[in-house]
Amino acid sequence: MKMFASLRRLVPQSIAGRLALGSAILVIAALIVTGISTGVVLSRFIRAQIDQRLDAQIGAVATALSAHDALPETLEVSDPPPFDRINDGWYWMATGDGHTYRSTSLNGNDIVTRRSNSWWDGSRGGPPDANARPRPFNGVGPRGQPLYLRTQIVPMGGSWITITASAPAHALVRPLRDALMPVVLAMLALGLLLGAASILQLRLGLRPLAKVTKDLENVRNGRASHIGGNQPRELSGLVNELNSLIEQNAEGIKRARGHVSNLGHALNTPLAALSLSLSGSDKAADRERLALVEEMQERIRHHLGRARAAALHGSAHVSTPVGARVRDIKDVLLKVYVERRLKVTTDLPDSIAVACEPQDLDEMLGNVLDNAFKWASSVINVAGRVDGKQVVLEISDDGPGITNEKIEDVLRAGQKLDESVAGHGFGLSITRELAELYGGSLELNRAVSGGLKVTISLPATDQ
Repeated sequence: MKMFASLRRLVPQSIAGRLALGSAILVIAALIVTGISTGVVLSRFIRAQIDQRLDAQIGAVATALSAHDALPETLEVSDPPPFDRINDGWYWMATGDGHTYRSTSLNGNDIVTRRSNSWWDGSRGGPPDANARPRPFNGVGPRGQPLYLRTQIVPMGGSWITITASAPAHALVRPLRDALMPVVLAMLALGLLLGAASILQLRLGLRPLAKVTKDLENVRNGRASHIGGNQPRELSGLVNELNSLIEQNAEGIKRARGHVSNLGHALNTPLAALSLSLSGSDKAADRERLALVEEMQERIRHHLGRARAAALHGSAHVSTPVGARVRDIKDVLLKVYVERRLKVTTDLPDSIAVACEPQDLDEMLGNVLDNAFKWASSVINVAGRVDGKQVVLEISDDGPGITNEKIEDVLRAGQKLDESVAGHGFGLSITRELAELYGGSLELNRAVSGGLKVTISLPATDQ
């Protein structure tokens, strides 16, 4: 498994890198297979030429012997080139019944042949392969140089004559080397050309993807309203879907702007009139009401501003890790409520992140955790998990909790169940508004411990 993991790390992350790697592997494999195949074909061709020359010489010696009724004392055989070269490796020799005939190039020396143990040793009658085609062997010349041999056994005057013709071993190697050298150079040049062609093909083939990426960047930055046309057939479907998504988002933003404007007008107009009517009063009660109205106006402006920002810019590109924010808020609240000596447990994987602005997530978590710190008896539990495209956060305590009939009252802005506890009663309502603004939700239920369990759902994103 570790080996496969190491190999996966070697695979490039980009499409261009993967295509280039695959092309390089295939080109190198093709060149290696072609080189080996070419070498085998050339080697067989050269060996066939050498075999043909040696077999012709063996045939000439056999023909010269067949002209006599008995083995002659000497045998005159013409030695055509290259068999006329002294000690050059091109020899022939015939032996049998105590007679030995040599080519002039041997100068009286013998050829030492290497044969298998199954080769006929002359003690079992005639050899089984007499008159068969010449067989190849390896041998050593009079000077110890390696030789390539061809041997044939023929009958002569009631006995068997072994005729051997040889060629120097380098006669097989040197022509092959000389022939392969230009082939190898040509293959290297071909490999370089194929590599350059692959790079050019990758650049040309992936250029439309780079253009689509640039067009998307222009749309995100507001420099364009859609991705340009004239795309390759393979990308036309993707571009059409992206343009449809862009149009759908634009329509959603338009509707959100209208809702924000209508909400701002519907709330600010009566609050402004109420503020104006209370501002001229000297009564202490009216001044308190005026302060509350101003606080409401401030909160409305604050959250409408966030709604407008979300409608205009969106939050899909935001990724905020949840675990770090929970730890920071928990540490602060533990210091604030140190006298309560509460225990806080968390079960949040580090990979969990939400598509939410950090300050908004802090406000939601801060409101819920602060409420839990106020009402918990001894333990607060914070857990999180990914459920499809949503991150589900659960904050529960072991406090007195609330009944199902009181849940809607608690979520109503400014509503408090216990006036003796500090606060204005906006925390949970603000948290629900923020969660819904991001396409999530907030739910209140009874915890297993009997206290309150707050469940916040927010859109998930990769950290």
